[in-house]
Amino acid sequence: MLESLKKIDKKFLIIGGAIIGLLLLIVVFLLVASIFSGPGKNYGKVEKKMVKAAEKYIKSEDHQIPEPGTSVVVSTDTLVAEGFMDELSSMIKDDCTGSVTIMNNGGLSLYLPNLQCSKYMTTHISNKIIDDSYQDDSEAENYTPGLYAIDDEYVFRGDEVNNYVEFGGVTWRILKIDENGNLRLIKNNSEKKKVQWDNKFNSDIKKSYGINFYTTSVLADTLNNDYEGFRDENKKHLIPSNVCVGKRSENQQEVSREIDCSEVLEDQYISTLTLSDALLPSLDENCVNVTSGGCANYNYLLKDLNSAWTTNGSSDNTYEVYMVGQAMGLTTKARQKYNYYWVITVSGDELYTKGSGTASDPYKIG
Repeated sequence: MLESLKKIDKKFLIIGGAIIGLLLLIVVFLLVASIFSGPGKNYGKVEKKMVKAAEKYIKSEDHQIPEPGTSVVVSTDTLVAEGFMDELSSMIKDDCTGSVTIMNNGGLSLYLPNLQCSKYMTTHISNKIIDDSYQDDSEAENYTPGLYAIDDEYVFRGDEVNNYVEFGGVTWRILKIDENGNLRLIKNNSEKKKVQWDNKFNSDIKKSYGINFYTTSVLADTLNNDYEGFRDENKKHLIPSNVCVGKRSENQQEVSREIDCSEVLEDQYISTLTLSDALLPSLDENCVNVTSGGCANYNYLLKDLNSAWTTNGSSDNTYEVYMVGQAMGLTTKARQKYNYYWVITVSGDELYTKGSGTASDPYKIG
């Protein structure tokens, strides 16, 4: 009898131990789940529901997509009132308000949520980048790389800056956050083919040296054709912006966005560098004009840039344009062949999802 009781006790001990072990596993699982699906994840789910509601809203009979190049903001109150989503309070235990910006980019719709709660706020990528990289002007004297305020923009300057972005399966660098809070990006590598800036017959000199009018140039045509090859999934993120096509004479040597932008081509979805885009990243105090060799110092962009076209022509004649090498800006005949780099603009209100901006851990868009 005693032996039988010992067997029963042992059996219950084994079963009890198994139950306790199982309970411990469940507790650990729940703890891990709470870490990986914490508040941020829950708010993220609400943001996705807001976007889906906005998609239904804009496709309903009573509403329509905004005009190309424009946007509308729809509040969650409107989406709830019209029956496209539930109250925010029923989805998450927090005091929240929200809206969705609906953009028409080249005939394609992009939906960007904005959720504001007492315990959470949507992180927009422009705000994240400023928080990560902003430097006070005094740091320029120490050649500290980072994001600097220049006029009404924030420009990445210095040798090693954390301005890498992954978008559309391609690596880009953030040139700046513009006056509208949008991100101006340049592709990390030039296109494989070298192109002529232009090759038209120039009646002024009666030679086929090209004409330095960007709007009708071979370079502009090439860039627009490249854009047409983008997938719609990527195109919808590209917002129209002004391309600076101002001309300068040899007497205008300042590294100046104002000169480069003395003339603009509006509502463009793709372009290439301006002269100031390439030279302003330098933190060298000797980078005072476009032919200063010092502009290559403390300049992440010129370190890797390989003889590239800009959008700026010469005002001294009708056939020369500016290109940038590894040290400075120079004029050359438009008929020459050089590299070119894609430059695009995306909204600063894009969601920040991951990344620290380094080459191995770039920010993620789309």
